[in-house]
Amino acid sequence: MFMDTTWNCPSDTTVKNVVNWIGVASGQAPGKRLANVVLNSHGTPGVVYVGEITPEVFPGVGKGKYVPAKYNVIDNNNAGTFYALRDANIGTIWFHSCELAATQLGKKVCRQIAIAAHCNVVAAEETQTEWLAPLNVIFMPRGCIDDYEGQVYLWDSQGNMGKFDPNGGNWS
Repeated sequence: MFMDTTWNCPSDTTVKNVVNWIGVASGQAPGKRLANVVLNSHGTPGVVYVGEITPEVFPGVGKGKYVPAKYNVIDNNNAGTFYALRDANIGTIWFHSCELAATQLGKKVCRQIAIAAHCNVVAAEETQTEWLAPLNVIFMPRGCIDDYEGQVYLWDSQGNMGKFDPNGGNWS
């Protein structure tokens, strides 16, 4: 998928890095406005994974102990970091992350980010899937993201939440 500016985050990315990059992109955008910020990251209820603290270790069957990766995260403990974006002109932050809004804690995280950054936030309750990469290149129009699975919500800059249809309406 291609946007006006797209990059993969390094493995040591933190929430402060993400917020800083959004701020820099906003400052360099035409009119110093970002209509949309898309964060396409793994997630679980109330958590977005943004960077790897330690990599996964899989030595092979019978050859040692499996050690799962540990990650930096965006969660309720650091959602306030997005306050640094309060004066940036951002329309909507889209979290394309599995199950972020599936619990009350997840909805609280999204609400806190919307209030802190003073912009809209979009997230879904369900596991998110994407097309295979070659299909994305062929069939996904430039500037678009894959559709959401399950119930989607939008929080406005005041923290008000409502059910949201990402395929209709003007939200920027």
